[in-house]
Amino acid sequence: MAGLCTGSYLQMNGYDTTIFEMNNIPGGVCTSWQKQDYTIDLCIHWLVGSGPASSFYERWSELIDLDDINFVNHDEFFRVEDENGNAIRVFADINKLETELLYKAPEDEEEINRFIHALRRLAAFDMPTDKARELVNIWDRFKFFAQLLPYLGTFGKYMQLTCSEYSEHFKNPLLKKVMLHLPGPDMGILFGMITLTWFNNKTAGYPVGGSLAFAKKIFENYQQMGGRIIFNAPVKKILVNNDTAIGIELAGGRQYFADYIISAADGHATIFDMLDGQYLDEKLRTHYWNAKTFPSLVFVSIGVKKDLSRLPHMLLMPLKEPLVIDPETSLKELLIHNHSYDPTLAPAGSTLLTFMLETYNYVYWRELYSNTAQYSKEKERIAISIIHVLEQSFGDIENNVEMTDISTPVSFSNFSGNWKGSFEGWLMTPETGLKQLPHTLPGLNNFYMCGQWVAIGGGLPGVLHSGRDTAQLICHRDDKKFEVHKVWTTI
Repeated sequence: MAGLCTGSYLQMNGYDTTIFEMNNIPGGVCTSWQKQDYTIDLCIHWLVGSGPASSFYERWSELIDLDDINFVNHDEFFRVEDENGNAIRVFADINKLETELLYKAPEDEEEINRFIHALRRLAAFDMPTDKARELVNIWDRFKFFAQLLPYLGTFGKYMQLTCSEYSEHFKNPLLKKVMLHLPGPDMGILFGMITLTWFNNKTAGYPVGGSLAFAKKIFENYQQMGGRIIFNAPVKKILVNNDTAIGIELAGGRQYFADYIISAADGHATIFDMLDGQYLDEKLRTHYWNAKTFPSLVFVSIGVKKDLSRLPHMLLMPLKEPLVIDPETSLKELLIHNHSYDPTLAPAGSTLLTFMLETYNYVYWRELYSNTAQYSKEKERIAISIIHVLEQSFGDIENNVEMTDISTPVSFSNFSGNWKGSFEGWLMTPETGLKQLPHTLPGLNNFYMCGQWVAIGGGLPGVLHSGRDTAQLICHRDDKKFEVHKVWTTI
């Protein structure tokens, strides 16, 4: 997606671009695939910028016609249950959320009031997305500081807290669990709070049709502007002459040359394999060795011949027994993604359920992959375990399962090349804050990087912003005014 965005903005500004895509479809991990009569959707749970309350609405509108997409704005972000059937509904609307939390956890009234007050303050916060960070001047910094000033107290209070740390501020066990998973134990609670404001502002809707359909819209407009893409073309090396990037070499040996080379590929592979680790400083090296990446996934999809629309679209429920994913990973809760809200993903009367089972044990799965029989057996074991849990919890599931599909960390690595099978790039933690990595590498000319290994925190808005910034930097380098021309307005 970062490559498509970068290519689109460069085409708008008169550049002739070619994208080399390692797979046979566009969009990278912003993807979906077919199995039987189901469309399994991997990526988009919500799209920041789906509504005009976010500056990303304007950015996406530069690339596609958002009015051409049907967005679903959920009433609930997710629901959390305990072993006794008690539940807390994390409503999208801040007022509804306040009522729910105070009713379900009155013992935490004081901290809940502080939390809701912070959400209401943050609801008006919007990150500027117009100018690349490398190009901002003193006046730009002053304007940004003036915009940030009303929120400094809130940022200062929550910026250094992980979800795990912040959850300890509450007494109610179920509310603790809500905060722990908003959005995850190691991530900054501030990121989860800002996410809640996106839902409240109706600017984080889900695009009906799924992730690949969304990626194809950007791809089609990229082609409409004259951009070219070569599929099934994995890059092996970046060609360098006199510390200047001059081209690429594909895995099959064929070479291509250009004035600028941009990598939207895996950051680790780009720096340490394609460039042999020749262009990085100690700061960047330290980041790659110490910063935390998103985990990889065992991604399980189950098609059920039942209408399960009565269930929440995201439900975190406790397990009676831990679900063992691999020797280092077991889960005490199961997060169910119920895709009933998108009728295009399953046959009429049926439901697609997906499960993102996180693991950092990539080595185990890579080694297991070499033993085909055992690899398949482990995937089947996990799927059967999940189906059993669903049967116990909701009844009449096992006899109605008509599709299962399991991807592993190796699947992610093989498909995207992502380091350690990570499903996104760098985790947004209190240590990283809102920082981004540079789009260039020290000592290497005519070369840029963009995407999730530059935009810390993952997600499509980050890679869109990164791609747009890269195009701006190249225009600046060539003394060209960066311009935006919405190609879809002429169709």
